[in-house]
Amino acid sequence: MGKWYDDYKKLDLSGGKILFILEDDEDMIEIHYKDGMLIDVGYIERMHSYFITVVSSDTADGWKQPVEEVKVEDKTVLADKIQETIYKYRR
Repeated sequence: MGKWYDDYKKLDLSGGKILFILEDDEDMIEIHYKDGMLIDVGYIERMHSYFITVVSSDTADGWKQPVEEVKVEDKTVLADKIQETIYKYRR
């Protein structure tokens, strides 16, 4: 059996650097870009959902006004939703 992050290793990061943190955790995956943009993926247990949050910069100000937040309730489509988000903001 593979690692929990194997499906996410196949993502086209469009120049980003990926950091795998902890499966099904509030801090699960971060994708960092040289211009400061961050795509953050986490699981919020009380909501039984994953969230893909895009911030223009990984700073307090960037987090105050996220560019977008995508709610994903089905883990089987999470990698696809992350890829869609990457292409939306990094193409």
